[in-house]
Amino acid sequence: MSKASQKILGIHAVEQVLITRPESILQVWMLAHQQSKQLQNLRLKCEQLGLTIQNVSRSMLDSMANGERHQGVVIEAKQQSKQLQKSLDEILAQGINNDSLFLILDSIQDPHNLGACIRTAVAAGVTAVIIPKDRAASVNETVRKVASGAAEEMYVITAVNLVRAIEQLKSEGVWVIGTAGEAEQLIYKLDMSGPTAIVMGGEDKGLRQSIRKACDYLVSIPIFGNIESLNVSVAAGVALYEVVRQKQIDSK
Repeated sequence: MSKASQKILGIHAVEQVLITRPESILQVWMLAHQQSKQLQNLRLKCEQLGLTIQNVSRSMLDSMANGERHQGVVIEAKQQSKQLQKSLDEILAQGINNDSLFLILDSIQDPHNLGACIRTAVAAGVTAVIIPKDRAASVNETVRKVASGAAEEMYVITAVNLVRAIEQLKSEGVWVIGTAGEAEQLIYKLDMSGPTAIVMGGEDKGLRQSIRKACDYLVSIPIFGNIESLNVSVAAGVALYEVVRQKQIDSK
């Protein structure tokens, strides 16, 4: 497999590529026997597009997937389109308005969490997801599978310096809101109807001190019961949809 291509695993992730960029698909491998109804439908879609399907054993698919759950299908596709690889400068140059919404992920280590956050970001209409270059998960095969095709629809910007990226957003009028369990202000009490960036911290230590200081506000999500914290992808969903709720009310 060349550097210009990638493996994509799982029925939903592959189906999304078939819908959004079928011309990028280079090879298709499918389980030869014991196919589910979903896999049979996927096979039919591939055949209708004129794609050649290689029927292989489950052990071969397991090997290709490196232990990840493949659901009986693996494809090789060209790297995602250039149109989804814009820099923060390019996105900001397009202009910021009240609908602008960014998700900043500080030191998310688990690719499953990153994939889930990206999927939620697409659903919430996020403008771009920003992640640090170092000490964090990158967009790999696992992330794309968990995101179930959403990674193909989201600008994911890798920032060499996350604080600098935050300051850049602030200079363009974006309010940067960090989430922290100990923050006294609840997320529901803060006006986020304008241009907003939500910042989520890493799974273990939360936001780094430098990131906390760069945020305009720190807010918390109320938790009831004997639970210390929410999974980061769940918390991201709660925060993003509160912003969406406020923007919708403000637009009426």
